[in-house]
Amino acid sequence: MASFREVIEVPAPLERAFAYVADFTTAAEWDPGIVSSVRTSGDGAIGSTYAVEAEFRGKTLPFSYTVTALEPNRRIVLRGEGDRATSDDDISFEPTPDGGTRITYVADLRLKGLLRVV
Repeated sequence: MASFREVIEVPAPLERAFAYVADFTTAAEWDPGIVSSVRTSGDGAIGSTYAVEAEFRGKTLPFSYTVTALEPNRRIVLRGEGDRATSDDDISFEPTPDGGTRITYVADLRLKGLLRVV
């Protein structure tokens, strides 16, 4: 399993930063590993699904992401399932003293099949 953790601070207020990132159709705009993301069901709440194309080692891989937890203005958790890997993404938000937002993105990626052994 590979785990990735990124912490960034943005000047946007908490509510605006959360709304932008939690709308996972914007993922290709802020995640360099995502080529595209299209909502396939739901309204962004728990259970909503997204068809995501991710770039991994020069290849584009399809994933189906599902929102598994949602705490407005605090946290969104998604699970991505693909033919070759599974990803659990946990994105949390907290206000900064200057009125911006600190975003912490943790992704746990597990390869499947023979890729898991390699």
